[in-house]
Amino acid sequence: MFLRLLFVTCLILTALAKKSRVNDETEQVAEKPVSPRQPISTALADSDECKVDVERHCAKGGTKLIPNLKVLECIDDLDNAVNLISKECQNRIYEFKYNMTRDVRFDDAANRLCSKDIKLLDVCNEETDERGTGRLITCLYELLKNITEPTCRNFIQQIHSVILTDWRLSEGFTQSCMKDIVEQKCGRLDDENETLPHDQGAVISCLAKSQKKISPACSKEISRLTEMQSDDYHLDRALYLACRGDRERLCPQIASGNGRIYRCLFEQKFNTMMSRDCRKEVDRRQKTITSNALLDVPLLTACRKEMTEHKCTADMDSPDKQLTLINLLLCLEDRIKKGNLIKEQCQREMLTYRRMLMSDYALSPEIISQCKTEMTEHCPAFYQKGASGSIDQRGGRMLHCLMGAAKKQKDFSPECEGSIKSLLRAADPGNDIRADPLLETTCRPVIETLCQKIKPGDSNIIMCLLDHLKHTRMSAECEERLMEVAYFMARDWRLTPKLLQSCRRNLKAQCNLPSNWTMQSKIDDATVGTYLSCLYRQKQQLDRECRDELLRLMRIRSQTIGLMPEIEDKCMTDLATCQNPEVKGEEMKCLQKKYEKLELECQNAVREFTKITMLDPALDSILTKACEPMISTFCPNLGEGKENELIRCLIKNKNNPKMNFRCKAGIEHHQILSLKDKAFLSNQFNEKCQKEITEHCSDKRTKATIIQCLANLALQDDLQKKNRIKETCREELKFELLQRSESINVDPSLAKACQVDIGKFCKELTPGNAEILDCLKRNHRKLSPLCFVKLKKREKIDVILPGNDFSLTSKCGEVIQKHCSNEKKQKILLCLRRHTNEESMTVACRQVLYHRLMVLNTDVRFNKALIDNCRNDITKYCGKAFTDKTEDNDESNDEDENNDEAGDNTVIDRDMGGRVIECLRASYANTVIQLEPQCRTELIDIIQTSKVDVQIDVQLYQACKDIIRNRCAGSEKEDCLKIEYQKKAISDKACIAQITRIIKEGKADIHVDPVLFVSCQADVAKFCSDIPIGSGKLLQCLLKKQKSVTKQCKETLKKRQELWETVSDVEDFNDLTHHIINSKNNRYLYTIISVGLIIIFLAGCICRPCVRCRRGNRYKQVKS
Repeated sequence: MFLRLLFVTCLILTALAKKSRVNDETEQVAEKPVSPRQPISTALADSDECKVDVERHCAKGGTKLIPNLKVLECIDDLDNAVNLISKECQNRIYEFKYNMTRDVRFDDAANRLCSKDIKLLDVCNEETDERGTGRLITCLYELLKNITEPTCRNFIQQIHSVILTDWRLSEGFTQSCMKDIVEQKCGRLDDENETLPHDQGAVISCLAKSQKKISPACSKEISRLTEMQSDDYHLDRALYLACRGDRERLCPQIASGNGRIYRCLFEQKFNTMMSRDCRKEVDRRQKTITSNALLDVPLLTACRKEMTEHKCTADMDSPDKQLTLINLLLCLEDRIKKGNLIKEQCQREMLTYRRMLMSDYALSPEIISQCKTEMTEHCPAFYQKGASGSIDQRGGRMLHCLMGAAKKQKDFSPECEGSIKSLLRAADPGNDIRADPLLETTCRPVIETLCQKIKPGDSNIIMCLLDHLKHTRMSAECEERLMEVAYFMARDWRLTPKLLQSCRRNLKAQCNLPSNWTMQSKIDDATVGTYLSCLYRQKQQLDRECRDELLRLMRIRSQTIGLMPEIEDKCMTDLATCQNPEVKGEEMKCLQKKYEKLELECQNAVREFTKITMLDPALDSILTKACEPMISTFCPNLGEGKENELIRCLIKNKNNPKMNFRCKAGIEHHQILSLKDKAFLSNQFNEKCQKEITEHCSDKRTKATIIQCLANLALQDDLQKKNRIKETCREELKFELLQRSESINVDPSLAKACQVDIGKFCKELTPGNAEILDCLKRNHRKLSPLCFVKLKKREKIDVILPGNDFSLTSKCGEVIQKHCSNEKKQKILLCLRRHTNEESMTVACRQVLYHRLMVLNTDVRFNKALIDNCRNDITKYCGKAFTDKTEDNDESNDEDENNDEAGDNTVIDRDMGGRVIECLRASYANTVIQLEPQCRTELIDIIQTSKVDVQIDVQLYQACKDIIRNRCAGSEKEDCLKIEYQKKAISDKACIAQITRIIKEGKADIHVDPVLFVSCQADVAKFCSDIPIGSGKLLQCLLKKQKSVTKQCKETLKKRQELWETVSDVEDFNDLTHHIINSKNNRYLYTIISVGLIIIFLAGCICRPCVRCRRGNRYKQVKS
């Protein structure tokens, strides 16, 4: 351990000795220069011209003579040295330094200390013979990075810090630029000796500002010197002197060398603490590098390998063979985007210059020349010539202002927009948000809140911000700045975050991405949407990484129209009507709502986007954001591959009490939108009903008309016992019809037809939960003709296919599940009727059931079984009441919203179905008429159903509702009416007629009189079990056995007999004839009738002569 420490100590002492030897040699040369003007004194500190100044500013109270190099360093470090040091001393120092560069001893020292490196550097080896010119020192400094000997490196750095303090000490520069210095007036103006221009750094700075006006030879020399200065800011004398104080304030911890001080000053350029003079020099340095990036040694050193491999060289068409910073960055970006690796050091240097370009528009000549008009018109507050603007005027605000104007203004010039696009391709803030200082600063609070665990770079931060665009923590200013950048990113697939990185192979294989694309070329704004659509159409063939990023990117794009140029650019006119606060950020939703009214080009663009979101609702960011907590609650198991089931799951839970309003509104928007175009059919619907749509509904243009077409087809199949729609399609159709019957908004045709009626009868109700539909059904007799016909079509589907009735299935779901799950779908109503008295039957279920039964029992058009079983009896007894003009016709054409549906207005026979059933019931009650057995069975079922609730017997309820309301509250309604009738307390003829009808129906069959049937049920089973039902035969059997029946039955029979006596059975001559024939006393009646006829005949015979005589006498009188 001791030996190791001893060895290290020796190495350190050796290094210090070498450094001391270098310093000594430099001092020796500096202390004894050859000077033709000062042969006596060799020390500056002891010279007549500088003695006082050195003692005042450099001696610090000491008495020891200060070496010449220390004097030079002291003078260089003085602030405002030009005014503090006498002009005589300045001239003496200049001549001293000038003579030093011509002193052969410097060349001898360089040859001695740098012999090994000179032999390896052929260029410098050639200068060894030019002793006393300073060329050898200059050459070695220019190749300082190639020098390996530490002693040589230290010697060159020390001596060159002296040489570069004055421009005249560089022979090539002096020879090439003297004429330009005079013409541009860059010489020293405050010196009486015009042959001694001022400090070299200031001269270079002056010439650099007029670089376009100077000669090519001088420009080349300035570039050479600038390149040498790029490593150490001390060597850029103008910047060093202007920024010494700023460096101490703003970059105190930054060590000089390798351009680090420059980077810090660039970053602090718009710090309010930076002095005006320093800002000017920093701006000058930045513009120099921007115009020719080859002058920045640290950048070239870090990226040399990549520049060589990717041929990022100077523009050979340029007269001065320069490479602009933007072109260099684009060239390197091209390498990155094509999947090549770039060293981290090079990427850091690139990021520095990206930030520099994005922080100051004045560094981009194209922006200044192409966007002057736009800056004046749209951004006057940020437009200021020169480099003295404050942070509010620069710092990237002008660029963002221009980006915002390009996004909003239609008259924004293509040339200016192209310049901005070129700059953004070079800076690529989408890849790393740190490249845009203003965006990074504005969004820093959001990033720290929402993206704090996200690593910068690789588009991570920008994707995180876009993903949280609608988050409550997203600030308005951050969103605005973000969208200004995203507007251009969305219009260039090369800048679209992670698209190339994840999908490069798939873009080439599936979407024919050209192999010769570059970052420098211009492309069409719409190509992003084209490539994304292409990838989505073939998403099953994509790599996993590409598919995931594609879906994420498409979800982000769907958040705002500004990220979809393929839509925004084609919908500018239509979007003008969507710029109010209510729809800010939801412009796409606004366009979708106005889909039918959009301009054709815009409509096509919206259609393509909507098709994708309909096929995969997970890509609808508005829906998924609104429903994110609801998806977790109701659809937690719908993972990858089940995206198509997501909307179905949400729709099924749409009316769940836990469903929030925002999600419910999003679901309904999705439902309504899907009806507007045939292209918006879901994957499931397309797959399961494609055959039926092609064969029967191919001419329909919207999803709404296709659903109605298939619904009509299903109805016809059920009525005509056909099977044109297979079961899988029926299930899909059921899902769609359930949606339609849940909300009037999802039935645009009915909503349009009933708009006035809804406002009149249902204006207080909400569309969901079938509230408005049930309201219309309750008021169906009051509806307008068009609304009535539309509603009847819906009711027909509800009754014949009750499984598609949302109101019934939702309110009676528990009862259906418990008691009717095994029933055929068409018999659900009858099953529910049988269980009306179950405890599980809720009031809401009972109400909707009664309404459906009322519809079923009061309109023959809805009762398929009744029509089938009573067809002959209808023709025979009720032919005049029955018309079948519209039965089972295709109604889907009427569903087209562009159709005025004039044909529907002609179908206004609302009561036809009720008249037919009333006629059949009357025929059933008439014991004279013998209906067919199957028809009689159906009618018994209808009559029994009407006994469940008095409202189901619509004719009776409508005729007697006032009496029921006033006199029969709290009692069995039909019995109450019968008692009131028996008391002759009813005067309304219509009500009397209906009560008479139900009395006769009860007399015709005991089964339709609930009170009598319950009382005599055991007696019927005991005495009349073999008697067929109908025509009053069971009742006659009970009457014959009246003495044997139970007391309860006997009492009820007696009451019914008293009631029947109040009703006449004879309504016409046929009834009279029937009663005579069937009477027990028919012989007596026949005798009476015969006697009567004989008397009439005899009276005629007797009276005839008298009549003839009177006619003859009257004739004679007239004739005479």
